[in-house]
Amino acid sequence: MRYFRQLFLILMLLFSYEAQALTCTVSTLPVTFSTYDPLSNTPSDISGTVTVTCNALVSILVSYSVKLNAGLTGTIGSRIMTSGSSQMTYQLYTDSGRTTVWGDGTASSTVVNDGYLLNVVVPVIRNYSVYGRIAAKQNVKAGAYLDTVTILLTY
Repeated sequence: MRYFRQLFLILMLLFSYEAQALTCTVSTLPVTFSTYDPLSNTPSDISGTVTVTCNALVSILVSYSVKLNAGLTGTIGSRIMTSGSSQMTYQLYTDSGRTTVWGDGTASSTVVNDGYLLNVVVPVIRNYSVYGRIAAKQNVKAGAYLDTVTILLTY
């Protein structure tokens, strides 16, 4: 019985150590579009960066996915910024050509996946570009349009 208890304690220590062996965080600065001209034939484009930082106490193979939700209103397929009761559609993409919607894997959107060998104590910082676009010719009122998109990092 004594050996069983020692084995149980050793296993518990290993599992609790493993749970703390890897830490990853995600951060970004707000992506801010410039002044929008509803009469322009050209869409309004912007880019930003999503940063993932991982740190480990042991060498470990890390893999993760980065998902973006639909925002406060709208859907993954049609994100919406609001100014009072006024709405303006926009979209976020993984590519500079603005063809691949960055989302949560639903509504034909894609998720950013990555993986690598993480060495002991030295953090690895990876930057992923996010490309935004407001479609041209939207009939909207003047105002400050806002939305909040949540980033989900799963590792």
